[in-house]
Amino acid sequence: MQHNIKETNAEELFELLDSLSKYIEENIKMYALGGTALTILEIKLSTRDIDINIHSYKEYLYICKLFEQMGFKKTGTIRWLTQEGLAFDLFTRSNFLGTQLLPDGLERSKFIKSFGKIELYTLCLEDIIISKLARGDMRDFNDIKKILESNKINLNYLVSRYKETMENSCVAFFKQKLLDLIEIKFGQWGFKLDAKLILEVKKWEEY
Repeated sequence: MQHNIKETNAEELFELLDSLSKYIEENIKMYALGGTALTILEIKLSTRDIDINIHSYKEYLYICKLFEQMGFKKTGTIRWLTQEGLAFDLFTRSNFLGTQLLPDGLERSKFIKSFGKIELYTLCLEDIIISKLARGDMRDFNDIKKILESNKINLNYLVSRYKETMENSCVAFFKQKLLDLIEIKFGQWGFKLDAKLILEVKKWEEY
């Protein structure tokens, strides 16, 4: 999979969106996901890919058409590469890095700033953790660690929201991902273990 030629920091991302805004004549809401959101929130220094959800399918098609007119190259189903080698991964509707978030996910998002007719938001930290945990590779766990180290997260609320988000998924799979975090990773990172919560998760019914 191709990635950006270089990492993108928040300032460069804002400059890119400001540049794009000069060509956009319709109101567009963009929701930054994953490492992109963490970079904007200054939890990470930079991001490899620019992950954006455009919930409105009409707005999504408008941006795709604009990217095509601007000479961006589409590779695969979600990725657009700029001439400079920056990778935009565009998601739409309820697709947030492959995870279907809860209906109030967008309402709980944080408004960052406007660039012309572009309104930029980031997902709430709990939903960023959930979307990363659903994929759960080494980079995702490292990002989750950064979130937990720099922000006060209610673990009981996170677990409850994670369970509700994943209710239509295989319980055995998503339960193990959560245990990998709150039991194994927490132990490795020296975080406090919540034995009661761990036991509660282990009792989740599997099917």
